[in-house]
Amino acid sequence: MKRFIALFCVLLLFASPAAAQQLKMLTIGSSGEAVVKLQQRLCDAGFLSAPPDGRYGQGTSAAVTSAQKALNEKGHPLAADGIAGQATLKLLYDDEVMRPFLDFSIGSVGKRVQDMQIRLIDLKFLDGAADGHFGEQTYEALKAFQETLSRHHAEGVAVNGVMDAATRPWLAPGSDLFPFQIQAPEFFDDSRPLGLTDKFLNADAAVVADASSGRILFAKNADKRMYPASTTKMMTLLLAIERGRLDEVVELPASTAKVAKDSSLVPVYPGEKMTMRDLLYGLMIRSGNDAANAVAEICAGSVAEFVKMMNRKAVQLGMSGTNFTNPHGYHDPDHYSTARDLLVLALTGMKDPDFRRISTALSYTMQPTTKRGALTINNTNELLNLASPKFYDGAYGIKSGYTGAAGFCYVGAAQKDGSTLYAAILKSRTRNRGWDDMKRLFNYGFTFLKKQ
Repeated sequence: MKRFIALFCVLLLFASPAAAQQLKMLTIGSSGEAVVKLQQRLCDAGFLSAPPDGRYGQGTSAAVTSAQKALNEKGHPLAADGIAGQATLKLLYDDEVMRPFLDFSIGSVGKRVQDMQIRLIDLKFLDGAADGHFGEQTYEALKAFQETLSRHHAEGVAVNGVMDAATRPWLAPGSDLFPFQIQAPEFFDDSRPLGLTDKFLNADAAVVADASSGRILFAKNADKRMYPASTTKMMTLLLAIERGRLDEVVELPASTAKVAKDSSLVPVYPGEKMTMRDLLYGLMIRSGNDAANAVAEICAGSVAEFVKMMNRKAVQLGMSGTNFTNPHGYHDPDHYSTARDLLVLALTGMKDPDFRRISTALSYTMQPTTKRGALTINNTNELLNLASPKFYDGAYGIKSGYTGAAGFCYVGAAQKDGSTLYAAILKSRTRNRGWDDMKRLFNYGFTFLKKQ
């Protein structure tokens, strides 16, 4: 009987609130959903910038310490020890206690600001970069969003430019914003392609044209000067093809290696020998900046002279909104183009069989050299991949590009029902959003032509 009573007491001890509280304490080494929840709360309050990973390490401990110190300053006595005990957790999850930290406005910085900016960009209220700095532009965008909610009687929402408790749920991904009649890409009805407007496209600039006539069917900021990233390589390819001798074996110059460390590469190397044709496939399929430099020097004697050729050709083609400073599109503030100009470039290039063959290839095997064996390269664009949810039946070519400043850019073509379209987008925030834009442009164009 004594043993039974002792065992019963032990069970009562572990079932007691104090024991339950001890089991819930989080500290370095803890992991799981409880840690994810804590990390998200710390992010929401501006104490943690790293995304939640469910592992309680030094970064999470430091964030808890910062929160404890901040709560101390607000009159809540806590040990600033980086341990999320029950006293700390109770305060962290109390919305009233945490309101001074959860609400933020002008002057705030960090990941939570960036997350809010990304959402405002996606909803077409903010036209700018998600830089994590809450300035006047972000303030006005947030107020415009709140005005839309208030106009449609969203409960408790004030037009104050503050990311507060009433506003936060509406800016959370997946929130039901349909009743507020917001025109943004995620609300577009793809069953009605001719309903497309500027606000239903993610990209900052876009254009689609009938290939047979060159007639523009839809345009958004078509003449706005923007960074083209690696769509630049269409001009590099065109000039290389105009030079001819694609089956000539060339030796790659020293400039091949003179590219930024974060450049996309084939890779190819100085002193390597291959046909110009192999080099051009590497340029387009792998988007190799190393190949672009090699092509430039082989064709013009130097990269600088080749850039002059690029700009002369742009003038010749009527690309009045374009200026090139390099053959690959790596970011330079003076290297820019427009959606309309890139469309002109594509229409011109695709008339040439070699340009068309190289820019629409899904795979290619580069012959072995003294520095490597045979190299098979594959096009990774989801729009062209039958297994991808972003696949578009009839799409082919031509060139994608991405830099932090340029966003995702793409120039492509599609055929359907005897018609061919060419489309270009500049500065989509992500690749997937870019593929959605291309689909909508193609659907618009084909539907428009069918109704003519």
